[in-house]
Amino acid sequence: MAEPTAETRALLARMVEDFAGAPADPTVEQRREGLRVMADLYGPEPAPVARVEDRSIPGPAGSVPVRIYHPPGATGPVPLILHVHGGGWVLGDPTAYERVCRAYCAAAGAVVVDVHYRRAPEHKYPAALRDCEAALVWAHAAARGLGADPRRIVVTGDSAGGNLAAALCQRTRVPVALQVLVYPVMSASARADFASRGQLGDGRFFLREFDIKRAESEYLARPAHGEQAGVSPLLAPDRVVRRVPRALIITAELDPLRDEGEAYARRLRALGVPVGYDCAPGSIHGFVLFAGALEQGRETIARIGAAVRALPARRPGVLAWMLGERRREAVNAT
Repeated sequence: MAEPTAETRALLARMVEDFAGAPADPTVEQRREGLRVMADLYGPEPAPVARVEDRSIPGPAGSVPVRIYHPPGATGPVPLILHVHGGGWVLGDPTAYERVCRAYCAAAGAVVVDVHYRRAPEHKYPAALRDCEAALVWAHAAARGLGADPRRIVVTGDSAGGNLAAALCQRTRVPVALQVLVYPVMSASARADFASRGQLGDGRFFLREFDIKRAESEYLARPAHGEQAGVSPLLAPDRVVRRVPRALIITAELDPLRDEGEAYARRLRALGVPVGYDCAPGSIHGFVLFAGALEQGRETIARIGAAVRALPARRPGVLAWMLGERRREAVNAT
């Protein structure tokens, strides 16, 4: 089995010390606060942005809060990133993800719209997905007013946010130029069988298989929902997957979710969808959220920023960054 990098080992040891007094059986609110504390302790340094604004937009069950980050020094229409936060559909919020959103805004020179969708367990599937759908429609319509280019819309999310981002790209009619899925959950099916979940999910590497299963149980009103593509994008039929936007998929070598992210990258490639795939060696789930402690997180933020900046302003075409890029791990490796 691969070994964690020195920085990863140091972070894991630091987490043990920092959270030594955490409750053994925390409430949902305690877990949410724990993620906010982690993001503050280990997140990237707050990148400068031109301004940040909070708005409420129309949603399927009332208003949906969004936080909008405007890039510094913008001189014309810039890309727009719709950001879907992670946290097992339960824990994330704009406060926990402010540093990541600031980093994406600065690295990509893009407007970032962070969606605070309805969270489980208070709101079960498909509430979060429907809120994200509404936010994407709104962002596309509002892009020019935000100083952004509606032809260069990017959808991204990490972990459960990556799950929502992938499902959103399978369902939407909004023209999305790029999807960026960061260590995404790709299946909540009872039939899912990924070796990485068992091999890496025992608690040594931050995310546990227990955490994944608990998140699924909190998100789904019925286990049968896990067999739907809206929850398990890997189960979508070929005709749907063939028409999704080009993708950049990022996983971590020591993440229980690694295999399903790679499986989706392979499936996209097999169906003719342009895809770039990176697997961060010796790193763990959450390494982008923890980019203040992990150089690999900062490198990945820069990688995502470069991919967004490379989006053509006029004709879609296949992006140059997908042609001959140096991948850490080839999608078609045997």
